[in-house]
Amino acid sequence: MAYGARIKELRVEMKLTQDEMAEKTGYTRSAIASWETERREPDIPTFQSLAEFFGVQTEYVMGISDERNKPWWEKDEEPSDVELEEFIKNNSNIKLMGDPLDEKAKDDVLMFLRAAHQMIKEKRKSEA
Repeated sequence: MAYGARIKELRVEMKLTQDEMAEKTGYTRSAIASWETERREPDIPTFQSLAEFFGVQTEYVMGISDERNKPWWEKDEEPSDVELEEFIKNNSNIKLMGDPLDEKAKDDVLMFLRAAHQMIKEKRKSEA
């Protein structure tokens, strides 16, 4: 999907008119209209600002990705059990010591992923 249609889709999902979006974002209504019709293309910082406003990835607003949100491994917050379980479920080729994951092995992998995420997060904090 092109960026213009994506911006309009996200605005409509939030039940905002162009005027209301302009008021909330600080961009003009005419700028929003020109983006939606692709008469003008936002610059990268504007795409980033729009992504933050809509709560999606920048690449999604730009129309170069169909993934609305960053995957759990790219986020700063701890992954939810649902995100981790979906990851394991959607990657059925994951094996532990050559065997497909049984329920116990899934629990072990989930525990490992949570611990690894926490450890990386703490390391990044200490380096900052």
